[in-house]
Amino acid sequence: MNCLDPAPDIYRTFTHSLQFISVPTYLLALISLVFIKSNVFTTYRFFLIWHLLENFSFELYAGWLVEPVLHAPYTLVRTSGVLSKAGVGGLVQTLILCLGIQYNAVSISEMFWFRYKASIINYKERGYTYFLRFLVNATRFISIFDMVFCTVTYDDGLQFQQKYKADLLKLNPSDTFLTCDSVYIMVPFKDYVTTVFVVFWIIQSIVLFLSVPGISIFVKFNLPKSGSEATWKVQQHLMRSLIIQASIHAIMLGIPNMMFVYAFLLGYKNESIAYAAFFFLTTHGFASSLAMIIFTKPLRQYLLVLFKLKKTVTSKTSITSVNKRASVF
Repeated sequence: MNCLDPAPDIYRTFTHSLQFISVPTYLLALISLVFIKSNVFTTYRFFLIWHLLENFSFELYAGWLVEPVLHAPYTLVRTSGVLSKAGVGGLVQTLILCLGIQYNAVSISEMFWFRYKASIINYKERGYTYFLRFLVNATRFISIFDMVFCTVTYDDGLQFQQKYKADLLKLNPSDTFLTCDSVYIMVPFKDYVTTVFVVFWIIQSIVLFLSVPGISIFVKFNLPKSGSEATWKVQQHLMRSLIIQASIHAIMLGIPNMMFVYAFLLGYKNESIAYAAFFFLTTHGFASSLAMIIFTKPLRQYLLVLFKLKKTVTSKTSITSVNKRASVF
């Protein structure tokens, strides 16, 4: 077979067609974050820009540069995108894809950590802070460790992949796609490389499921009302917007991740469900960015004024504000 044979047409059509909507959405969100003049979230918007660019890069990478192809019941991915056409191996592409998922999780963790520190007065004196700091630092450590680990163990990982392909090809000589360099086989707990990677992947998922809801609940019940009512409302609004975005990630990123872990450990047979998981994984950033525009009031107001759907309003949260004072937001 041709190692560059693409994924099913229906998967490619849905994934690529959606980008006629997703790319303009990313651009609108980026423009509003860069050019908006507001003292409401002068620092926080840099976290939003970071997360937005990460989402955009991941969607282009997964949708065009990788373009995964599945061969059930094998727990493998054959890449057929631009990078495969350029001769980049499947091991490199898959590792970058996994690291992209992990760094996306890091950006979510950092946004919630920032909102926690901005929302809670004297947060350093709170006992709960030590627990959250541990979870956030764990996420940071895992992301850095995995990047270094993948780099220093690349040669061993490549040898393991060649062995797995040769063994499977002996058992199934008609499955010639196993000879493709663009194939990456996930065989957890059979070698130290995949074992460490999968274990840390699971740990990071658990950490996120603990830290994100934990911060949300704690801030909701401990948000101080000693300041002005306007400040209190802004804090609530920004946290609510972030929770909505995180919920989208939990559904469109978290559920596919759990499905992949399940497939790695127990196998799978239905390619359609697996392709659906990859579709949601690839496009989760678009849904999150759209929610950012809709539910983050300063961004929404900026775009409404930009497209002349609303008159310019001069206020503390206005896009025309020229107040340059520092803000903890």
